[in-house]
Amino acid sequence: MKKERKMFSAYTIVFIFLVITGALTWIVPQSVVVSNNGVKEVIYNAVVNDAGEVVKGLGRRPAGIWNILMAPIQGFEKSSSVSIAILMAGAFLGLINSVGAMDAGIGALLKKYTGTTLIAILMFVFAVFGSVFGFWEEIPAFSIVIVPLFVLAGYDVITGLAVLTVGATAGNMASVVNPFSTGAAIGAIGNPELSLGSGMVLRLILFVLLYAIGLFFTVKYANEVKKNKEKSLVANIDVKTMTHEQGHLPELTKKRFWSIMVLIGIIVLLILGYMPWYEIKFADGSNFQDIINAPIYLLAKIPLLGDILGAKYITPLGDWYFGEFSFVFFLGSILIGFINKIPEDKFVKEFASGAKDLLGVVLVLAIANGISVLMGSKTSGMSVTFVYWIQSALQGIPAWAFSVATILAYVGIGCFLQSTSGVAGITMPILGAVAMALFQNSNVGVIGGQIMLISAFTLGINFMSGIYPSATTMGTLELFNVPYDRYLKFVLKIFITMLAAGCILISVSQFLGLI
Repeated sequence: MKKERKMFSAYTIVFIFLVITGALTWIVPQSVVVSNNGVKEVIYNAVVNDAGEVVKGLGRRPAGIWNILMAPIQGFEKSSSVSIAILMAGAFLGLINSVGAMDAGIGALLKKYTGTTLIAILMFVFAVFGSVFGFWEEIPAFSIVIVPLFVLAGYDVITGLAVLTVGATAGNMASVVNPFSTGAAIGAIGNPELSLGSGMVLRLILFVLLYAIGLFFTVKYANEVKKNKEKSLVANIDVKTMTHEQGHLPELTKKRFWSIMVLIGIIVLLILGYMPWYEIKFADGSNFQDIINAPIYLLAKIPLLGDILGAKYITPLGDWYFGEFSFVFFLGSILIGFINKIPEDKFVKEFASGAKDLLGVVLVLAIANGISVLMGSKTSGMSVTFVYWIQSALQGIPAWAFSVATILAYVGIGCFLQSTSGVAGITMPILGAVAMALFQNSNVGVIGGQIMLISAFTLGINFMSGIYPSATTMGTLELFNVPYDRYLKFVLKIFITMLAAGCILISVSQFLGLI
């Protein structure tokens, strides 16, 4: 009997790219970027010696086994700020799930709302989850409760699956503050002027647009099925509705309610913290950032209380980075512990368990950042050589064409590698530098070009995640005996419409003042 061949894990795939990068150092020479009277130029096949002098013709610097195996360790150091943010988010989610707050919140919505209203609310909830912390692997667990309830309400299995998968995909494709995609991309680009707030307005509008498209198609299909069961894509298939095994969600107690409020508070704080308020300017030269931070400044002036809270050290809203992201999730974890009176030993166990669940993502990110270590920096290394070649090939390309090409490239990459953090680590050091080189002297600017790149990345890679036959997707479909081709028949037109609409929005974002 022939042994079934398994696909490599994300770790192995990214490590293979690391080894390939190491091999390329034996062939591709390094180059350096120098500044002549304020004008940057690339010196091909050159390195900077210990004295700080540019030496031409000695650009080839082969990486040995030591360099290749050391690269992920150095990559871990390089991605430390993103890594701790991911671990803190995981720890918080582990705690809030352990007290049953999210399940209870979903259960309360299911009891209170029905029909189109319920579809709209639940899709929005799952879209927000996708946009904030990359909701996807959790779909099978939620489907056991969500799908049977939609079947009992007169819809079909596809409707229930759509609420979960279409909602999550819309949120993931926008990834407003998702640390696993947007955060990983920003960290991999390595531009200190970029934060999770960069391009947030564009991503918020993208979120609303994609959610609206997904909701329109899902409601249209759901209403047709409710009127005529023969319209169901699985009408002639013996699907498992699991209505006889319908899970019972926990009761929404006062403690669980306030736990959900903590989660909502974190989401609001993240948006307030990363929104570039300083861009809203007034005639007198001041900006909205001063107004929104006024309570913090006032608190810092209150004797004793301000010192106890450390108010004068609070990062102003609008200037947040990964440290503040980690802080709010850490604070949220502590609040969840107090609200639910979790014993110290259980709190530590659940906190560590939640962080442990996302350790794999951190390790993939470390290996991926190891690739950028071998590639070099934005001013010297093999990366500059690739940027030089790509820039020469794309010289004069308009921003809209760059964004379209990048989106399509990430759709293609998503066919082979599903790890968003891994893809970001592999591609962003190069493409981020390409965007810098292409647009530094244009109206788009360096930051604008990199913002378009990041949104193109989240749109393209997460579009592919929505249709890719991953363990999550196939496992969920198997639960209800829904053929993969029927699932694709439903979601493909929705996701392609989302992709096209997102592509247009990102392409014209420069003309709309969104970057």
